[in-house]
Amino acid sequence: MAHTLWHRGILIGETNFEGDGTGRARGGTRPHLAGVFRPTAHGRRLLPRLCGILSAGADLKDELLRRGLDPDDPPPESIHEVLETTSAGARILDVGRVLSEVELRAPSGAPMRVASMAFMDLAELGALTGRLDCGPTVDHQAVPPRVAEFIVSVTLREPMGPWTRNAPLQ
Repeated sequence: MAHTLWHRGILIGETNFEGDGTGRARGGTRPHLAGVFRPTAHGRRLLPRLCGILSAGADLKDELLRRGLDPDDPPPESIHEVLETTSAGARILDVGRVLSEVELRAPSGAPMRVASMAFMDLAELGALTGRLDCGPTVDHQAVPPRVAEFIVSVTLREPMGPWTRNAPLQ
């Protein structure tokens, strides 16, 4: 059964998370899940506001470098200014606002508590890896249409015991 994703009470899509749910985020204790996201028509219209955080982050880094700031350790006041005054900053803030309104529900329909969530457009990822010169990328023109377009990645808020697909976090 699929997990569902909702924005302001409207179904935006579903996923069957890959793997067994025992993965952990960044070596920590929080369960991490990822899978192909299958959007509804409404979800497809919302996706431009859900995706793009990686490209916006790269743009933000470029802006910090243009201003002579270390992107790995910028002064907090500089980050605030860049977020408030640049298109990359506006993009990051908008993605964050929309993501904060997305709810993940277990196959049972029960809401799950999420620490972080990201949606990725695989075409954007291909373009970004090319832009950042990360080596060979997938030729998206050659990818059959039945292959995934979007991925959703979720880190749950709390560690769990043995994870089952039908058990929501309590």
